[in-house]
Amino acid sequence: NASGLNQDPEGKFHLVAHDQGARVGWHAIGLGEGRRRFLSFSSLSIPHSDVFSDALYGPSADSDQQAAVQYVRMFILPNSTTVYNDAILNTVCKSFSHLDQPSCQRSLWWYNGAIDSGAEALAPLGPYGYVPKFIGIPPDVLANMTQYPLDGVPQTVKVGYVKEFPVLFSCGAGDGSDLCKPKFGDQSGKLIEKFKYLRMDAPCSHNILKCPDAAQVQQLQDAIVANIQSVYE
Repeated sequence: NASGLNQDPEGKFHLVAHDQGARVGWHAIGLGEGRRRFLSFSSLSIPHSDVFSDALYGPSADSDQQAAVQYVRMFILPNSTTVYNDAILNTVCKSFSHLDQPSCQRSLWWYNGAIDSGAEALAPLGPYGYVPKFIGIPPDVLANMTQYPLDGVPQTVKVGYVKEFPVLFSCGAGDGSDLCKPKFGDQSGKLIEKFKYLRMDAPCSHNILKCPDAAQVQQLQDAIVANIQSVYE
């Protein structure tokens, strides 16, 4: 909940964020505001954004991660929730309690903004992983409708090295969209001076705070608290 953070534009705070919130956090660091205002950052499910974007586009691309995020190409289509007989509306939107097309469509515009702003790379059109297969929009529909290059889009706003505050990155081994490969943790650690990495075993997946393994959830909560407390030690 970011309510009230702009009341004091010079104020500093601890950020604990998951998925899209974590991506926004990384982008804020890349733009400089996060470096100035964050006291600590706990990024849940999302590695250092340079690492993630490099896994999507360029010489270090990871084919598994590219396949896993082909759903992003679906989300960023014009009026994407209506495409292919409302495929996104009937699979993704209703799963997240967006029962009407307009509200769900608004929630997906973030993906266009992330790519257009340079905060995140877009993988080339390619084979589908689990989530895009579940949504079911065929590759030829994407190729015909997309407004983005089929060979992908690079990240242009790099975060670079982070030394101003401690960072915790935690992810779930069962995550089918933002893959929790150990190498992403290792690569993130090379770009962060004060870094902690917690890889949660299956059955923990994308929403790691709701992992059915209570002991691992407690371990995550303890790691978040420790990351915050480390600022005052």
